[in-house]
Amino acid sequence: MTFHASLLDEPLLEFGGNGREIDIRLGLMRHGPLEPERANRVRLGIIGTADTIQGFERFLERCRAGIDAKASRQPNLFLRFPGLGNENPFRCAFEVDPHARRALPRSDIANIVNIVSTAKAIEEAVALFASQAQAIAEAPGAPDVIVCALPHDLINRIVHEAAVIPDADHDGEEDDEPTYLNFRDLLKARTIHLTRPLQIAWPTTWEETGKAVRQLEKISGRRVQDPATRAWNLFNALYYKAGYVPWRIPRDPAQFQTSYVGISFYRDITGQRLLTSTAQMFDERGQGLILRGGRARTDKKDRHPYLSREDAYDILRRSLQAYNAHHYHPPARVVLYKTSRFEPEEVAGFDEALREERVRLSDFVWLAERTPFRLLRDGAYPPLRGTLLEMEHGAVLYSRGSVPYFRTYPGLYVPQPIMLRPHRLESTMSDIGKETFALSKMNWNSTQFDGSLPITVRAARSVSRILKHVSPGAIEAPEYRFYI
Repeated sequence: MTFHASLLDEPLLEFGGNGREIDIRLGLMRHGPLEPERANRVRLGIIGTADTIQGFERFLERCRAGIDAKASRQPNLFLRFPGLGNENPFRCAFEVDPHARRALPRSDIANIVNIVSTAKAIEEAVALFASQAQAIAEAPGAPDVIVCALPHDLINRIVHEAAVIPDADHDGEEDDEPTYLNFRDLLKARTIHLTRPLQIAWPTTWEETGKAVRQLEKISGRRVQDPATRAWNLFNALYYKAGYVPWRIPRDPAQFQTSYVGISFYRDITGQRLLTSTAQMFDERGQGLILRGGRARTDKKDRHPYLSREDAYDILRRSLQAYNAHHYHPPARVVLYKTSRFEPEEVAGFDEALREERVRLSDFVWLAERTPFRLLRDGAYPPLRGTLLEMEHGAVLYSRGSVPYFRTYPGLYVPQPIMLRPHRLESTMSDIGKETFALSKMNWNSTQFDGSLPITVRAARSVSRILKHVSPGAIEAPEYRFYI
């Protein structure tokens, strides 16, 4: 077997005024967000107790003046948040609408906390917040984003324990976790028909120390980030959820117009039906359509999921029609990412959709997160992010790893590479690696740019976790910003 190792350049991102940077925060500070879709202000609604609403609003006020960077030997990893005044990286105001504040009585929270059944407590908590979100969204002059500021005791009751659905079948290689009720996913599913996305905020957004914060860290399994990083991530997410795109991957005019499609598999809430979801990316900006596919099949030998010819044809045809409706022409090329290997009958369905929609170039890639291959590097640090090892039947890509710009590896665990297994390529494996690497930076929930998965797979998987709670035939939001 032959091997070829290379190191991919960290992809540049495009910001306002055609500014280019590899770092999201630096790009926003120097150039601002993309134009002409730039916002003048983002209006926020908020639901919580009197204490959590006050805590969130105080953090918002603190951010207006700017927050110093965390003291560190890696200054590029921790940048100061410049504030929401003259140096505002988003070039817009963020305001809580006083008419869209909903303070919940402490007695309502106490009643939920005292419910014996975790599943019932989650259902009641979702009903409480969903009813308030609907009232805000349906009122005249509704805000752009609705913040749900959760209190400590409610989080401890509905997140600390998993409410597992009995008799769920967990066999196979679907992407989602075992079937259980999750407050975040269920709340987004119950409000997916509204025209306003939700931002869920824990007290760790506005609190930094104390016993309650340490308890929330234990529940989430994550350390509380420094205040400047929290501010960057919060306002970036709010800006995107309000309908504006902070950055994009620059498009090379010499390249063909390409549409990126990711297909993922999940089980419905009963655990009995294996379904599909797809994230259709219109272009390098990551704007596109979320589609729900039909029922998937499972291979009898090794239980991996796949689509029938008819369902493969239907889901890709609808994706291409969505692209055509947006651009008024079909893409010249489609890159299809799938999280299990391709079967002949589903490939036949994909090919039929491509022919019918007049797409001439296509690349089919099976992306696997588990691979037996590991690379070792001299010294104590993991391989560099962007390391690509091409082999006879695919490539290993370190989309996470040591980052020279940060001068460290910013992760907590040894990074695992992703495996790119081509089923059929018009492009070179090197080109697929570069595109996958660039798509890993399209995560609008974070301003740290070293993501693991391309947005196609990340989006399809995020959508799956919520769509499992949405009944067939119900209205679902078509845009990704409603699912993150």
